[in-house]
Amino acid sequence: MAKICYICGKDIIEAHVNSDDHVVPQQLISRTQPKAKGFDYGGFLPTHETCNNRFGPEIYYLKAIKLLTALYSENCVFKHKDKPILILNSDCFKEFNQRDLKFFKFIGISENSVEDILQSSFYTEKQKTNPKRDALFTILAVLTKSVAALLVARYLHKVPSRWKVLAIPYTGTTEAVDFDEFFGNTKPFDVGVKVWIKQTNTNDWFAAYKTQSILVYFLFKFSETDLFWNGIIERFQDADCLCFEDSNLSALIDYKWKKVN
Repeated sequence: MAKICYICGKDIIEAHVNSDDHVVPQQLISRTQPKAKGFDYGGFLPTHETCNNRFGPEIYYLKAIKLLTALYSENCVFKHKDKPILILNSDCFKEFNQRDLKFFKFIGISENSVEDILQSSFYTEKQKTNPKRDALFTILAVLTKSVAALLVARYLHKVPSRWKVLAIPYTGTTEAVDFDEFFGNTKPFDVGVKVWIKQTNTNDWFAAYKTQSILVYFLFKFSETDLFWNGIIERFQDADCLCFEDSNLSALIDYKWKKVN
């Protein structure tokens, strides 16, 4: 019987090169794996090697968190009084190498004068970017893929033909956040890394993913009714409710999440 790649949803046949993908990304786990007392273990799911290797956002996940944290710091970001540009303090990004800077589309200006960067011609051939959005979308890609893997491995036991996901992200202090009373006792995958999952009465799946300074609520919609979907949007009407929809989880790479209301 052929294995199925949970990322693209297609069979892994003998002629394909396959690899096992961590259900919970290694970048999120600092402890020794696979198993340890008091911790959960996500295990692996089979994937095509090409699908697995193509999912680059996982490499930049930790950097995306550092970037998002820095972008909300008054010591790291300065707005120009006349131009719609952000100037970043390089001291806050010493851990970012050239590959990181390229991934997040940073524009280096250390060798340019103030007069240079105020000229519109300076930006003519440069790629426009929204660093807060790009960092957040990188984080959402990694966590959405991880929840999808947990659903396939532990609950669905099959790969859905299509994914429709609602994500409500928060950044800030998450140490005290705990949903065991609502979801039931749940072991963390690492210190500060915990995923709660529960099926709704509409056969959709609600999840909360806590990792470092990030907390994301997810709704994975599989039912025909919009009852729970609309209820979540109403419940979180003061937050950013973002939607992803595709048949292939690889689409999460560079996906532009759409705000819904």
